[in-house]
Amino acid sequence: MPYFISNENIENNLISFLMESVDQGISVTDSNLNIVFMNRAACKMLDIPISLLQKNNSLRNLISFMAERGDYGPGDLDEIVTRRMTMLQQEAIHDIEHETTDGRVISLQGKFACENIFVSIFTDVTEQRAYEAKLEAIQYELELKLENSLREVRYNRDLLVNAINAIDDGIILFDEDDRLVLANTRMLDLYPNLKCHLIRQSPISKIKDFDLPTAEDFSEEDVIRGRHRNEVKLHDDHWYRIEQSATVNGGKIAIFSDISTYKDQTSKLQQHTNKLVKLLQKEISLSETQREFVSMASHEFKTPLAIIDSNAQRIERKAGDMPTERLLTRIANIRDSVERMQYLINRFMDFSSEEIAGLKMEAKKQNFRSTVERLCMTHLEMGETANIQWDLKGLPEHASFDQNLLDQCVSNILSNAIKYSEPGAAIKVIGRNTGKHITIEVCDQGIGIPEEEVPKIFNKYYRASNSSGIAGTGIGLNFTQMALKEQGGRIEVRSKLGEGSCFTIFLPASIALAESESGDPEQKDNQTEPDQLAS
Repeated sequence: MPYFISNENIENNLISFLMESVDQGISVTDSNLNIVFMNRAACKMLDIPISLLQKNNSLRNLISFMAERGDYGPGDLDEIVTRRMTMLQQEAIHDIEHETTDGRVISLQGKFACENIFVSIFTDVTEQRAYEAKLEAIQYELELKLENSLREVRYNRDLLVNAINAIDDGIILFDEDDRLVLANTRMLDLYPNLKCHLIRQSPISKIKDFDLPTAEDFSEEDVIRGRHRNEVKLHDDHWYRIEQSATVNGGKIAIFSDISTYKDQTSKLQQHTNKLVKLLQKEISLSETQREFVSMASHEFKTPLAIIDSNAQRIERKAGDMPTERLLTRIANIRDSVERMQYLINRFMDFSSEEIAGLKMEAKKQNFRSTVERLCMTHLEMGETANIQWDLKGLPEHASFDQNLLDQCVSNILSNAIKYSEPGAAIKVIGRNTGKHITIEVCDQGIGIPEEEVPKIFNKYYRASNSSGIAGTGIGLNFTQMALKEQGGRIEVRSKLGEGSCFTIFLPASIALAESESGDPEQKDNQTEPDQLAS
């Protein structure tokens, strides 16, 4: 006997019990293409009356019935039936989707269970396809906005380059490491050997027969007035006024103005130069802002998308027997994640060089402990191998804080703990109120961080040397540090290579509210055990 059963009295009804307890439709066809079994779920999905099968259980009769009803679209009925029968006879395995006349999408997967028995599984994937279409629409909208932004940046860049090349002055730009990054056509005409150095981005010390004025070349009056300029006669026997200044990123820009014939126009040329420097600095700032947007967006959208996907999968798998309360909880998780994505999109769309990472704190009185618990629960449910254990009794029930910023901070740390730990390894989250600070500590048993690299992990784009092969951008911890700073807090880390890391979020204890200040003294947080919502 290839199975175990302790009660032989139910063996005769076992197949019936099993076939009617699943949400998917099941049909079995024999070698003569006769339907020998079809459960109630399959009949309901396909809208097939059982009396039809009882009268004539051939597969051809079933396909003819569905064709006459219009399930396969317009056309000659005999041709449609023949084509369907030929396809089923020729294919040992099939995986197709069928849209019913009422708009539902049914997935049909079939294969031979043994030599003469063909089993088909029917699944209603209407909601799943709707979610996929919605996600595609969101992704398309983001890509369209990004493409428009890039197009505008390129257009402005081209305008700036054309403007720089159109003026009569020579312009040369070096970065913070004194490497050549820009020289306009006038400068290249004056120093033709700069063309190859521009391609290689050579340091200024490697450029032969070219020097910028040093501090010794400036008069004391110029230094006092902040004017870094001097006048020299170059190899073409023309007099040039060379003006040198620092850029916003620590580099330097030099302007070579031919003053041989128009020294009297000094004031006008100075105004022109100032405008040009501002345009160039604006271009550098705009490029940096664009890079920040792409990096932040790609990193911060992963978590809400993962939450949406995990909840949608659980709804799909257990939609038939999931209690209404549990279903509403799943849907609420999806809606919260969509709202979080909308929040992130709005924040990133407001990006500017004056607003670091686009962060603006919007604190208000709300549930604090249940917010942190929800984040732990969400990340526990996102992965089949996640093992998050939390003790948050030490946190205040209510506080005044920015929920979106706190969500991003805690989510970044929990995501890293899961990502850098072995599947099933315990991740502990402890909440405390020391009287001076409210702390949230996340400890994992992952790969840890080399001791000499711990001070660097909050730097933008920095990733530890032992993280090779693990996906990441180096954005999350830097973003978390900035977000906590906006809320008057900070983050600290303790780590030991090969044993794990502990990240601790510190927030001012002053944000905690007494129960009478919470706005709803009767309200109690829902303290749900992790195994109650993990299924």
